[in-house]
Amino acid sequence: MSSSESSSASESPVPSSPEASFQQGPPSLERIVRHFVAAKRSLASTSHVWRANDVVTRSRALVEEIAILNAKNAYTRHGVDDQLETLQEIRNGVAESGEAAGDEFIATVAALDQANDRLQSTLKKLKQTVVDASLQRTSNAESTNDTDPDDEDEKDMQSHGSGNKTLYEFIDETRHTDILQSLHALIDSYNDARGTLDETFGEFDESVRTIVETLQEAATSGSGPQTKRTLYDSRGPTPTMTQLFRGMEGHAAEMATLLESLVSHYDLCVTALKHTEGGGEAAKRAMQQADAALLRTAPGAEEESLYQKTAPEPISDEERTEMLRVLEGDAGHVEDVGSDMKDHSEAIEAQYEQLTRYALEARANYKALRNVFDQLHTIKATLPGHIEASREFSATWQSIRLAIAGRTEELTELRGTFDEFLASYAGMLRELDRRTAVEAQMRKVAAKAQKDLDKLYVADREAREEFTSEVGVSLPGDIWPGVGDAGVRWEVRPAQRTVP
Repeated sequence: MSSSESSSASESPVPSSPEASFQQGPPSLERIVRHFVAAKRSLASTSHVWRANDVVTRSRALVEEIAILNAKNAYTRHGVDDQLETLQEIRNGVAESGEAAGDEFIATVAALDQANDRLQSTLKKLKQTVVDASLQRTSNAESTNDTDPDDEDEKDMQSHGSGNKTLYEFIDETRHTDILQSLHALIDSYNDARGTLDETFGEFDESVRTIVETLQEAATSGSGPQTKRTLYDSRGPTPTMTQLFRGMEGHAAEMATLLESLVSHYDLCVTALKHTEGGGEAAKRAMQQADAALLRTAPGAEEESLYQKTAPEPISDEERTEMLRVLEGDAGHVEDVGSDMKDHSEAIEAQYEQLTRYALEARANYKALRNVFDQLHTIKATLPGHIEASREFSATWQSIRLAIAGRTEELTELRGTFDEFLASYAGMLRELDRRTAVEAQMRKVAAKAQKDLDKLYVADREAREEFTSEVGVSLPGDIWPGVGDAGVRWEVRPAQRTVP
């Protein structure tokens, strides 16, 4: 190509497509330089391939690590589940023991309350039953015979508060008080024992709960925010590690193929410039004007041969025309290929991030299981103490239950004693009524007898007087010294009471 042709070609308008370019003739030097710069810039995609290769290499190590950790975690989790099941059975046994004792305690206290309520009902009757004042007056009247009954009644009413005493004042409440104090002490002992059991059971339950929570946290530890979906993301179920790794390898292989096509296009641009007059200098000026950061490529990708004064291998005009036609056709796909490589790179990064989450989850599970094992060792050391505490509580409760049952029986017996007291008091009132009636009858008989005796005494006195007046003067005085004596006057009075 001559310089005049090159100059005229550079001044021609830029065609809109490769087909239009070839309709107007071969592409100008300026257009070939633009293709070259674009191809040079596209080689920056090499960094995506390097990154893909690094990610795939790391992913291979991650897959191996995850596989090993998952195997360890599965085996360990199986053992932990067995241990948790055993601990849960022990926990249920301790809980059932405490619940059974609690139910028995409630039933025992209910029976105790019933016995105490019945006793309190009897005591209430004793407090409400006022002692009949006549009992006290009768007692004092029987102890003194020569005292006027009216005076004695007045003194008795004054000394005993007008008969306001109740039956409750005549019982000994000490035994009842002692029983209640003993019951309070037994209930306090049960509460203390139950508190000790609840404390040790709470520690044991908290240890098991901590293990379960640790496992649950480990199961959800990797559920972070979802990564941004790309064109190559699957909308189906979550892929497995194998699917992720194979997908990354596929994306990396596709990127290598695309990079190879970019390199081939770049080489074709260099060849075209070599076979175009002034191509080397034009390319050099274009490269100096371009952003060096965007044109930085891998070592060995420099085009030093383009700038050197070396003659290219000769080609025919037909071959050059075909080369430029291919160049024009490939140039239109450079941007699409770069975009595809970027999409593949994003897909690899997304899959690597998901694989990394799998690794984090496996590590977190492994760490959590190690922590659970440490907690299981701690529980193993404290478990005998928890079991022994349950046994001690059961033994203590049985002793307390028997003691409460004994005190309940004492309350029942004490109520029986007080009920007998009430019944005896009722019988005593009936006896008082009987004695009063008998005494009234005796007084009536005594009054009648006294009246008859008084009549006999008067009649005897009159007869004596009549006898004395008739024959007393004619009889010598020494023949019957007692002829002039008065008759005996008889009186009926209560006899002295004898104490049995």
